[in-house]
Amino acid sequence: MPVAKVYVPQGILTPDQRREIVKGIHEVIVGVEKRTLDFPTYVLINEVPPGDWAFTGNVYAPRT
Repeated sequence: MPVAKVYVPQGILTPDQRREIVKGIHEVIVGVEKRTLDFPTYVLINEVPPGDWAFTGNVYAPRT
């Protein structure tokens, strides 16, 4: 059973976006492994609080 971990800044995704990410990751894994859609794929979405998220040497700060 595959497990995919997704890390995003806290509060950036809507519930619909979360569902789309989970569905998309599941479909990619199913397609690559060439298996049936009913085989479980686990997707863990981890929200990282501001100050704990960085990219290209800069700490993420949400726009206000």
